[in-house]
Amino acid sequence: MWTKSRSLALSRIMILMFLVLLIAGSLALPALLKWYIGYSGKSASIMLPALLSLWACTLPAFIALFYLGRMLKNISREQVFIPDNVRALRIISWCCFAVALVFLCFFFYYVLGLIIAILAAFMGLILRIVKNVFQQAIEIKEENDLTV
Repeated sequence: MWTKSRSLALSRIMILMFLVLLIAGSLALPALLKWYIGYSGKSASIMLPALLSLWACTLPAFIALFYLGRMLKNISREQVFIPDNVRALRIISWCCFAVALVFLCFFFYYVLGLIIAILAAFMGLILRIVKNVFQQAIEIKEENDLTV
């Protein structure tokens, strides 16, 4: 049976898994890129721009994982519609926009950068809308608390 506690535990495991993958991927990035360039037959001239672009995205990814963990902690304490979660969603959305900007610059070296930039910007937009929903829910909750 799927329960709230199992869902929260799975989310914690996924955050830790992505953190480990992010660290391992960041450290192994030069070797992974060499393999990819050799396998795909791409020009070796994209190695440095790709390396710099992907490493530039690690900081926003770490920040996003940190704030996802904070939101998960709040949710486990049954504090969903609170300003801290709105702030976390705002920061995570800006991390998505930062990744979109990095890959928009990388687009000049490799066309795939444009697709990744569009996807990251779209994710940032979705998070901004969810943030606005949370903000509105907090305002309604505060208004209801004052009424009672």
